[in-house]
Amino acid sequence: MSFSKAAEEMHVAQSAVSQQIRAMEEELGFALFERSTRRVSFTDAGQSFYVDCVKLMAGLDEALARAASKLNGKKNFLTVGIEGLMQCEVKAEALKAFERTHPEVDIIPKQIDRDRKYEDLLTGKIDVVFDIPKYYTLNPHIKKCGIVRNRHCLMVSKDHPLAGRDSVSKEELAQYVTFWGGIPKVEDYITSMYLDYFRASGIEPENVIYVPEQDIATFMVALNMGGNIVPVSERRRWSTELYSFVELEEPLIFESAWLYSSDNENPALLQFVNMIRQNEKNSLRY
Repeated sequence: MSFSKAAEEMHVAQSAVSQQIRAMEEELGFALFERSTRRVSFTDAGQSFYVDCVKLMAGLDEALARAASKLNGKKNFLTVGIEGLMQCEVKAEALKAFERTHPEVDIIPKQIDRDRKYEDLLTGKIDVVFDIPKYYTLNPHIKKCGIVRNRHCLMVSKDHPLAGRDSVSKEELAQYVTFWGGIPKVEDYITSMYLDYFRASGIEPENVIYVPEQDIATFMVALNMGGNIVPVSERRRWSTELYSFVELEEPLIFESAWLYSSDNENPALLQFVNMIRQNEKNSLRY
């Protein structure tokens, strides 16, 4: 946010930077910066344009990485959508196994855009993602493999009234503030799955808070503001000195799986799917 510092880094005069910015604004048809004698800051349009350009440049970096891998003899690549750290162990195990058996394939992790992950999977911008299949079942071209059934439990602070308990019933759980972490608005189907867990027993929970990021939910638990429902297999991620984990008397189980488009002809994807299917076990993870 300093034209003079930008000019210094580029080894040009400040007037040259100002002229280039002004020319770009004229070409775009809107102002990128608000200028004053004391500071430079983005306009709303400039901020939006900057964020989109960062994404475009990241895509360019991926294209260069793929081209470089071909130049170095690695002619295949597999783009893997990454969203949060949940079930990281499952994803890492599969990708490490694939890397061992197919060293000629470059694995390219790509941060998922939650609002576009369905379209990105269909168009091949992402080759494969590990996610809850229900979000994708409306399209017959989305296939799944490597199904994992995840049993859930309640994570609470050591100061929570339920801390130290062996288990908790639905009726008891409905009385406490509970977080469903990591659920963006686009994934309201997950919210319905959680609520169905209670409604199947005629219970309507009144103290549920939906938090878009799992890290925020975990932090709120640390402050003893409520409990968070998490996969049992994820318990070792969190400190047992800070958190306590309570079993659910009536199991809550969600399915996750590797998802991909049947229209995607990437040979590396076909190799990955074949490997997953060969080792496929409809396992229940604890």
